[in-house]
Amino acid sequence: MAARNLGIGERWDAYDEMHHHNRITLKECLDNQYKLLSGQHLEDVLREVSKVDVIENVRETVVKLQGHGLGVILLTDNPDFLCAYLVERFGFNGYVASKVAVKEGIIMDEILSLPDKREGLRKYCNWLSISVKKCIHVGDWLNDIPVFRVVGYSIALNSRFERVKRTASHVLNTDNLLDVYNHLITLDQVKPALAIQ
Repeated sequence: MAARNLGIGERWDAYDEMHHHNRITLKECLDNQYKLLSGQHLEDVLREVSKVDVIENVRETVVKLQGHGLGVILLTDNPDFLCAYLVERFGFNGYVASKVAVKEGIIMDEILSLPDKREGLRKYCNWLSISVKKCIHVGDWLNDIPVFRVVGYSIALNSRFERVKRTASHVLNTDNLLDVYNHLITLDQVKPALAIQ
């Protein structure tokens, strides 16, 4: 994990453990984790993040979905500076994420975390004047469950949590993101959204 290589892994994991045992809220966990990044050079953090393995064919999947006229965004509690890097690397249309200030290449401790992805998605959809029900969400974590409950279709991707799997419309375990695309194109309720325009 990038946090370990940045020398903050133990403290980062300790906040995860406190949240896992309900000693702190997800917001408190995220805020404290992102404060650990304060003072770090953005380029050092992104260099470590770039070393993290990701699922195969992310860019290819994004491009195929965009080819059907779909907007493909990141909906995450991760920091916005990380999402900006991922948008550039993989071609996403945008992101909804936690906000962590960066000034002159240094990460600051000005943080507005996004523990509630559902609320972030609702605001994004209101901004674009689209229904949340027209959205498809792919996720793996417990904070994806509220999103799964409001979107039109959801996929639990490689989740280790039974609650996440039970809540999703579909469960998929794969090391290739193109399997998500291949699944979506088989669905009757999704085909109209995927129709080439």
